[in-house]
Amino acid sequence: MPLSSASCSGGMVSLAWSVAVPPENVWSAWADPTMLSHWLGSAVECDIRAGGRLVVDHGEGALSRSDILDAAAPRLLVMTWEFPNEAPSRVSITLDREGYGTRLALVHQQLGDLAGPYESGWMTHLTFLEAAVEGDPLPTSQFWKLHDTFKALTAVDRGQLE
Repeated sequence: MPLSSASCSGGMVSLAWSVAVPPENVWSAWADPTMLSHWLGSAVECDIRAGGRLVVDHGEGALSRSDILDAAAPRLLVMTWEFPNEAPSRVSITLDREGYGTRLALVHQQLGDLAGPYESGWMTHLTFLEAAVEGDPLPTSQFWKLHDTFKALTAVDRGQLE
């Protein structure tokens, strides 16, 4: 897991991740419904362009709905994020070439007190994204185990071990 930085404060999560594939491959993880299903959920609607929409089924009827505010393949994606029973928020992803690979920066803001849970959630999803784009997708049965590990690690980091 090449997580290079993580910050969670003020209702915002900021993560930087290094992936050993070019930005075009990482971009496809967002834009290709088949790739998206390996790491985020099943694409119900996947139109990754400014003015487009991304709707993802995360299972058990939980749909995230996003309006694409800005998209410049393969380097920038800005979108709203609407999840059931949560206030709307905003996600920005930038992809920068880093040697042969990619530095992915994700910023999820306007989360209020949901920032902590989203931090471990995004860490888990980005671990799955990394495995998928590197050609070795993780089994979805491992998602919640990994999520619980990240949740515990971030709690320890903040001195909030449960």
